[in-house]
Amino acid sequence: MVQRTKLTKTGKGATKKDYQNNNDKANETKSWKNTSIIVACLAICTYFYQSDFLKGNRQQFHYEVPTLNRFDEIKSTKDQIETMFLQSWLDYSTKGGWGYDIYHPLSHTAKNMPQSNQPLGWIIVDSIDTIMLMYNSTSLYKDIFQNEILRIENWIKNDLSYKDIDSEVNVFETTIRMLGGLLSAYHLSSLEFQIPGSNPTIYLEKAIELADCLTPAFIQSPTGIPYSSINLKTGQAIKNHQDNGASSTAEFTTLQLEFKYLAYLTKNKTYWELVENVFPPLYHNNDILSQDKLDGLVPIYTFPDTGHFFTENIRLGSRGDSFYEYLSKQFLQTNQPLYNILYRHSVNGIKRHLVNKTHTSNELTYISEKPMGLTAPSSPKMDHLVCFLGGTMAMGATRGLPINKARVQPWWIDAKDDMESDWLLAQELTRTCYEMYHQSPSGLAPEIVVFNDGSVQYEFDEDQDFIVKPLDRHCLQRPETVESIMFMYHLSSNEEEDDEAKKYQYRKWGQEILNSFNDNSCIDCEIPSEKRFTSLDDCWSIPTVKRDNLESFWLAETLKYLYLLFDDEFDTTKLTQWVFTTEAHPLPVLSPEELTNMGLTTTWSL
Repeated sequence: MVQRTKLTKTGKGATKKDYQNNNDKANETKSWKNTSIIVACLAICTYFYQSDFLKGNRQQFHYEVPTLNRFDEIKSTKDQIETMFLQSWLDYSTKGGWGYDIYHPLSHTAKNMPQSNQPLGWIIVDSIDTIMLMYNSTSLYKDIFQNEILRIENWIKNDLSYKDIDSEVNVFETTIRMLGGLLSAYHLSSLEFQIPGSNPTIYLEKAIELADCLTPAFIQSPTGIPYSSINLKTGQAIKNHQDNGASSTAEFTTLQLEFKYLAYLTKNKTYWELVENVFPPLYHNNDILSQDKLDGLVPIYTFPDTGHFFTENIRLGSRGDSFYEYLSKQFLQTNQPLYNILYRHSVNGIKRHLVNKTHTSNELTYISEKPMGLTAPSSPKMDHLVCFLGGTMAMGATRGLPINKARVQPWWIDAKDDMESDWLLAQELTRTCYEMYHQSPSGLAPEIVVFNDGSVQYEFDEDQDFIVKPLDRHCLQRPETVESIMFMYHLSSNEEEDDEAKKYQYRKWGQEILNSFNDNSCIDCEIPSEKRFTSLDDCWSIPTVKRDNLESFWLAETLKYLYLLFDDEFDTTKLTQWVFTTEAHPLPVLSPEELTNMGLTTTWSL
């Protein structure tokens, strides 16, 4: 009901008494008009409320579905990648997927991740910084990318509420995709790029809301190692429903870049301390650094209540991979020396125990697994996920500098043998991962391969580098190989003239992989305006078998890394100013002096 304020004056010199005496009859005649006006106003308000215009203090956002009709203007590989991104993105955002976490591009159906059917922003938030990077560099689609950014901001502000999601979510996945995506979008839109109409604070406010919903997962654990999942609304932390409640070692050691950057932005030390506190129970309760025990390598499951390992299984694939990645990247982000020391221990252990070569003429270098512990036999199985290691080792050795500049730095000279060995291993691993694509019938790599280690356990054809088991033939359009190719290309810049061909070889590999994605993971391939992309159930056959699922990392990582590989305007000094999270979200390298002044330092020791 609308309450009207009592009128005290109606004009110059008129009092309330004057008004009442002179207008008694007029009031009677006007009463029906006032009633009509009130009814009309209520009807209008009801209409707008039911149409969602006023719900949640919404701001009206006018969105026109863009027409993707500039195919004749594609001039470069960079233009091609932008087009492929928009073919996937606009199919998701305009044909049934918008706002949903899971999208099926074949059937144009969608749903949300949480059981409560409330969105996490799984695809939208994970993709936003790719759109920003393309907006900043495109010459073909700037208007479309700008409009998509503003549409996303409007959705995040009005439709995304983490504190109301009454469902269990995975702490790791929610952190790397959602929290990382929001923080990267904030950084790029506030400090790196000028995006007319953008409001960067939307991203930061939502990141704080999400982080505060995630922190009870740390607090409710007696060791500080977070439980695997949490209900975002109630704050109830939940252990892993499998593996005797053990947490994935890679998951709880791959939250640090995101929370540390948020601590820096907010000057809230709690975020920093929570993600630092997972390491003392891990290192103090296990013989990780002892060469006679684990030699810097970690089993893939850890009991969160004790910090002790649950299994002896050691691998750099799923549940092990990003532990090693974030040791290096924490050092690159914060310059805290302890993490470089830990990374060095782990890399040396990898070289001593896991690096092998195929018994073939190609002599491909691969990373084996130790499913029964370091003293047991190795397995020649390698996940596509392991292909991150080439890029990580190259960045760890060069610290983001081109190789010829890195080689004259004091830290390289002081550890020259290690650094040269790391750089060589990065090159060899990246070549192996390229071969996983090159030797595939579709030109796309499967999820897992088994390398020829010369044993009789598997049947190999003569000089066959690897085999693919029937259940491992799926291709999820993963980013790790093109990630390493991108880093190797830019870090190889300015090498000696006779090595320039080696640098451009990485672009040739990237172009080959891009073409295979474009030709063999597409739907409605011959109709450019309808063309879109999906992951595959079988990439080891022609034609490929489509899976009908859009993985968020296809947009957030794979196409982003390919774009940066072919973007001639990409400022390679950014590799010393940014650190890419495990989900490819660029965050800034932080000033050690500022961190010290804020009290954001590493206080634990071995």
